[in-house]
Amino acid sequence: MQFILTSTLALLATALTAVAQPPLSTTINFDDRYCNSDVALTTTACSTGSNGLASRWPTFGNVPNFPLVGGGFPVEGFNSANCGSCWEITDPNTGRSVAITLVNVATPGFTLCTDTLLALTGFNRTNVPGVVPVTARQVPLIDCGTQ
Repeated sequence: MQFILTSTLALLATALTAVAQPPLSTTINFDDRYCNSDVALTTTACSTGSNGLASRWPTFGNVPNFPLVGGGFPVEGFNSANCGSCWEITDPNTGRSVAITLVNVATPGFTLCTDTLLALTGFNRTNVPGVVPVTARQVPLIDCGTQ
């Protein structure tokens, strides 16, 4: 009983530490590709392998929170352990946040569906800058509806 309680408390502390990360300062940019539900996951760094997503979600449109998908620096490359992770992106100028499922690599920062970036920032297609400063933090998969 003592072992189970100790193990449970240790696991809970680890989970809370992972969730309670301070936000990172980073940037976002946009790509209409992430707005296209027909794009195959096999065209991304998160395609196959033990951390691949294509067997679970063949296309972007199959990801439960589509079009809130994108690429991000946490995905280091092919078969990254961060494939499918959920990140809360916040625009400090608008106070708006979105939870994005990472399906690809992007550097620097994050690359989002253009419409998602516009809704987050309040820009429109005629005045959006190339990159937008934001904060980001990893959040539980449930926040992206993927758990």
